[in-house]
Amino acid sequence: MKKGYVTMPADATFVEGMKKYIDMWGVDAIRDCDGVKLPEHPEQFNCEVYKAYFIVREDHEYAKEHPEYLQSVALITDRHTAFSNELEIDLLENLFTKSLQVNEEEKEKYWQVFDRTTGELHQDWEYLGNNKVLIKNAKKYHEYTISFFGRNTWDPVQIYNYHSNNWKDVPIDLDLDPIYPEALNHMLYRMEEWCKNHPEITVVRFTTFFYNFFILYKTGTTQTYWDWHTYAMSASPRMFSYLKEKYDFDVTLEDVVTGGTYASRYEIPSKTTRKYMDYVQQLCCKWAKQFVDIVHKYHKKAMMFDGDHRIGTEPYNPYFPSIGLDAVVGAPHSGPYIRLLTDMEGIKYTEGRLNPYFFPNECPSDSDGVKLLTNNWNSEKRGLLKKCIDRIGFGGYLKLADTYPNFCKLIKEVCDEFRLIKSKVGKNGAYSHVKIAIVSYWGKMFSWMMNGTFTDDFKPETEGYACFINAICGQPVDVSFISFDDVINGDLSQYDVLVNTGLAGTAFQGDYYWKDERVLTKIREFVSHGGGFVGIGDPSGYQYNGKYFQLADVLGVQKEKGFTYAKTKFFTSPNDKHWIVNDIDMSKVPFGRQGLGVYPDGAEVICSSNSALNETTRLIVGGNVFLSANEYGKGRSVFISSLLNSYEAYRLVYKVLLWAAHKEDLYQKALSSSPYVDCYYYEKLNQYALLNNVDVKITTTFYDINGKAQEVEIEPHQIKWF
Repeated sequence: MKKGYVTMPADATFVEGMKKYIDMWGVDAIRDCDGVKLPEHPEQFNCEVYKAYFIVREDHEYAKEHPEYLQSVALITDRHTAFSNELEIDLLENLFTKSLQVNEEEKEKYWQVFDRTTGELHQDWEYLGNNKVLIKNAKKYHEYTISFFGRNTWDPVQIYNYHSNNWKDVPIDLDLDPIYPEALNHMLYRMEEWCKNHPEITVVRFTTFFYNFFILYKTGTTQTYWDWHTYAMSASPRMFSYLKEKYDFDVTLEDVVTGGTYASRYEIPSKTTRKYMDYVQQLCCKWAKQFVDIVHKYHKKAMMFDGDHRIGTEPYNPYFPSIGLDAVVGAPHSGPYIRLLTDMEGIKYTEGRLNPYFFPNECPSDSDGVKLLTNNWNSEKRGLLKKCIDRIGFGGYLKLADTYPNFCKLIKEVCDEFRLIKSKVGKNGAYSHVKIAIVSYWGKMFSWMMNGTFTDDFKPETEGYACFINAICGQPVDVSFISFDDVINGDLSQYDVLVNTGLAGTAFQGDYYWKDERVLTKIREFVSHGGGFVGIGDPSGYQYNGKYFQLADVLGVQKEKGFTYAKTKFFTSPNDKHWIVNDIDMSKVPFGRQGLGVYPDGAEVICSSNSALNETTRLIVGGNVFLSANEYGKGRSVFISSLLNSYEAYRLVYKVLLWAAHKEDLYQKALSSSPYVDCYYYEKLNQYALLNNVDVKITTTFYDINGKAQEVEIEPHQIKWF
């Protein structure tokens, strides 16, 4: 295929350049972008025509005329210590006041003052005006916070774009709130009129729908909070009163701001907080469907950008398919983000907006553009070859890209390679040898979004878990994401291996769910009957009933938490010949800092931080198990302390899963002997793809699905098809 499946940014002032790159890159869709406009008569390009549509933030005149319909946000002040019996707090201290005002609506009903030293509500306070609250009868040396509603006076995403692109004359966006029926009806009317008056637009790209993810600014360029998953910007006095009227559901500011964590997805929410999220999702998906129905009425496609105002319409929430969207577009940087897109349900197609965007801050030079796109594309190919998205695209200023000849040449190569991958992989994806389920509190709702702000943005504290997600995105592994409720109520026999991974005490690891006897007995039964269990970091970790790893019997390891230092820990010599590691150069497998203090309790140690052993006492003092394997009834378990990214570590993950599933015999089938080369088998086509992930030529032994071997040479980052 020489053409198709590629979207390009348009520019009304660069029409001849558009024609040039439509031909060069094989473009079949054009789009507008922040800072540029579609040309007149875009149908002249014989392409699909995307137009961004902003439901809540583009109708400036109506918003100015109706400030009572502007969106609010749930906020909490910093903690302040009382040094006398009175404490005055400025609600907007350390906040960007050009973007926020104090919303005084129903303040007596909804605002909350907490004594954070005792955790109790403090009732004696007074709003002084001018953003100031006076706390009376405070207890000296206790900390206090005030939870209140702010009113958004500048769209938070536009603040970022405004300063990043040095805009000066662009009008400030104000966000309308559809919780007000008058505002919602106006927005629906405006959508209908717009569709009626723009027959040339074939795809409406909603960016996105209603409530933004949580961004809080200290200045116009400095953010103090940036959380893609927090619901603070859906909260308002009207939302709270609506839920009370409609569902007799009481929610407070504390349920949303949660003492200052803003109900981060790392914490397991209270039942009230989770119910609030669920109601907002139901409401937003119901509203979104009304807009999508209008788009379809005028024979246009409806696409959602998975970003910006995504709260309530996240693609993995249970109500999302009811919206009836045609497509979702995201902005991937990596293989896991590709898989985030490919596994979405309830839509017809997916698109990846590749990075970098053609913006000066993201793509400052030709060489930078080449480097960034190369690095991202090399990672994305691992996911694409396993399961392919339907389209790719680019955003930004085409005029800027035009000044970067090497970058533009690389874009052509990427477009051509994507079309080839798409033609081979299709909708079915590559063959899998093993089926796993990753267990967390969130389950399917946060598929492919473990432990990072974004799918592919991991923090130092969680990087030891990123390796696992990076590994499996491009391996012969079918992946499901299930919740602890799914464990309790579901059929685990459909999986070969259960996996638990994540920072201790978080919703991803499970925290107090690990003292639920229903969870423990169900997993023990599953493994005992022949299933596999893989734990990374602190699997089943919760200090309870005299131990920390509640599934220590399954794992065969335990972790010292300071309560049993007096207990002698017995080690055996690590078995560096174990099948899991017998063909891996373990010197190139970097273990992370998680998992320190783990000692064997029946498991076979494969790798530890201290292999020196006193043969008389069989004792190592201060050793830490990095990798171990254990038999449990008819099943198997593996413990991994944590892994940092390397291709040897990815191969280790694959072998761990096969061993835990009792499927070692499948290892040398549809495989490259080199860990730097991924192998993909497409059963229906009886074809293979070998992907060289590194910058040097690799000679490897390729094993087909029947185990037949042949030597193959693969150029740097080449995909070789058989």
